[in-house]
Amino acid sequence: MDQNKRRRTRIQVEFTVKLSKSGLSVMVETQNLSLKGILCNSVEGFAVGNICEVSIILSEDVVIHIEGKVVRSDESGLAVDFIVMNEVSFTHLRKLVQYNSTDADAIDSELTSPAFDA
Repeated sequence: MDQNKRRRTRIQVEFTVKLSKSGLSVMVETQNLSLKGILCNSVEGFAVGNICEVSIILSEDVVIHIEGKVVRSDESGLAVDFIVMNEVSFTHLRKLVQYNSTDADAIDSELTSPAFDA
Protein backbone atom coordinates (compact mmCIF):
# COMPACT_ATOMS: atom_id res chain seq x y z
CA MET A 1 0.00 0.00 0.00
CA ASP A 2 1.22 3.48 -0.80
CA GLN A 3 2.65 5.11 2.34
CA ASN A 4 0.58 8.25 1.63
CA LYS A 5 -2.64 6.24 1.92
CA ARG A 6 -1.72 4.84 5.33
CA ARG A 7 -3.46 6.45 8.24
CA ARG A 8 -1.04 5.30 10.92
CA THR A 9 2.71 5.83 11.12
CA ARG A 10 4.76 2.66 10.72
CA ILE A 11 7.94 2.36 12.70
CA GLN A 12 10.78 0.13 11.58
CA VAL A 13 11.52 -2.13 14.56
CA GLU A 14 13.16 -5.49 14.92
CA PHE A 15 12.20 -7.50 17.98
CA THR A 16 10.64 -10.84 18.72
CA VAL A 17 6.89 -11.23 19.21
CA LYS A 18 4.73 -14.28 19.89
CA LEU A 19 1.93 -15.17 17.48
CA SER A 20 -0.68 -17.65 18.68
CA LYS A 21 -3.74 -19.29 17.18
CA SER A 22 -5.67 -22.46 17.97
CA GLY A 23 -2.89 -24.42 19.65
CA LEU A 24 -0.02 -23.02 17.57
CA SER A 25 2.46 -20.52 19.05
CA VAL A 26 5.54 -19.21 17.28
CA MET A 27 8.15 -16.59 18.02
CA VAL A 28 8.83 -14.33 15.03
CA GLU A 29 10.86 -11.19 14.26
CA THR A 30 9.06 -7.98 13.38
CA GLN A 31 9.75 -5.73 10.40
CA ASN A 32 7.48 -2.81 11.28
CA LEU A 33 4.70 -1.81 13.64
CA SER A 34 1.90 0.75 13.82
CA LEU A 35 -1.09 1.40 16.05
CA LYS A 36 -3.14 -0.56 13.50
CA GLY A 37 -0.99 -3.58 12.69
CA ILE A 38 2.31 -5.39 12.51
CA LEU A 39 4.47 -6.86 9.77
CA CYS A 40 6.59 -9.85 10.75
CA ASN A 41 8.94 -12.16 8.91
CA SER A 42 7.26 -15.05 7.09
CA VAL A 43 6.01 -17.88 9.28
CA GLU A 44 4.29 -21.14 8.40
CA GLY A 45 0.93 -22.14 9.84
CA PHE A 46 -0.76 -18.73 9.57
CA ALA A 47 -2.99 -17.97 6.58
CA VAL A 48 -4.92 -14.94 5.39
CA GLY A 49 -8.13 -14.66 7.40
CA ASN A 50 -6.79 -16.42 10.50
CA ILE A 51 -7.56 -14.74 13.81
CA CYS A 52 -4.54 -14.75 16.10
CA GLU A 53 -3.10 -13.17 19.21
CA VAL A 54 -0.02 -10.98 18.99
CA SER A 55 1.97 -10.78 22.22
CA ILE A 56 4.63 -8.08 22.36
CA ILE A 57 6.77 -8.86 25.39
CA LEU A 58 8.28 -5.65 26.74
CA SER A 59 9.39 -7.14 30.06
CA GLU A 60 8.52 -10.01 32.36
CA ASP A 61 5.69 -7.91 33.80
CA VAL A 62 4.59 -5.98 30.71
CA VAL A 63 3.11 -7.79 27.72
CA ILE A 64 0.96 -6.15 25.05
CA HIS A 65 -1.83 -8.56 24.07
CA ILE A 66 -3.64 -7.83 20.81
CA GLU A 67 -6.18 -9.84 18.85
CA GLY A 68 -5.57 -9.55 15.14
CA LYS A 69 -6.42 -10.92 11.72
CA VAL A 70 -3.84 -12.11 9.21
CA VAL A 71 -4.25 -9.94 6.10
CA ARG A 72 -1.16 -11.07 4.20
CA SER A 73 1.02 -14.15 4.35
CA ASP A 74 3.70 -14.65 1.72
CA GLU A 75 7.46 -14.89 1.33
CA SER A 76 7.88 -11.17 2.07
CA GLY A 77 6.17 -11.37 5.46
CA LEU A 78 3.11 -11.91 7.61
CA ALA A 79 0.88 -8.87 8.10
CA VAL A 80 -1.59 -8.77 10.99
CA ASP A 81 -4.30 -6.12 11.24
CA PHE A 82 -5.16 -5.32 14.86
CA ILE A 83 -8.79 -5.91 15.82
CA VAL A 84 -9.07 -5.75 19.63
CA MET A 85 -6.86 -4.77 22.54
CA ASN A 86 -7.56 -3.57 26.04
CA GLU A 87 -6.80 -0.05 27.22
CA VAL A 88 -3.58 -1.01 29.02
CA SER A 89 -2.20 -2.78 25.94
CA PHE A 90 -3.17 0.19 23.75
CA THR A 91 -1.37 2.60 26.08
CA HIS A 92 1.81 0.51 25.97
CA LEU A 93 1.56 0.13 22.18
CA ARG A 94 1.10 3.87 21.69
CA LYS A 95 4.14 4.62 23.86
CA LEU A 96 6.21 2.00 22.03
CA VAL A 97 5.32 3.52 18.66
CA GLN A 98 5.92 7.07 19.91
CA TYR A 99 9.31 6.18 21.41
CA ASN A 100 10.49 4.67 18.13
CA SER A 101 8.95 7.34 15.88
CA THR A 102 10.79 10.32 14.45
CA ASP A 103 7.77 12.49 15.36
CA ALA A 104 6.13 11.37 18.60
CA ASP A 105 3.56 14.18 18.51
CA ALA A 106 2.29 12.96 15.15
CA ILE A 107 1.25 9.66 16.74
CA ASP A 108 -1.19 11.39 19.10
CA SER A 109 -2.54 13.58 16.29
CA GLU A 110 -3.31 10.43 14.25
CA LEU A 111 -5.73 9.36 16.97
CA THR A 112 -8.09 12.22 16.07
CA SER A 113 -8.95 10.64 12.70
CA PRO A 114 -10.44 7.20 12.02
CA ALA A 115 -8.06 4.42 10.99
CA PHE A 116 -10.67 2.90 8.67
CA ASP A 117 -13.05 4.07 5.97
CA ALA A 118 -16.62 4.42 7.18
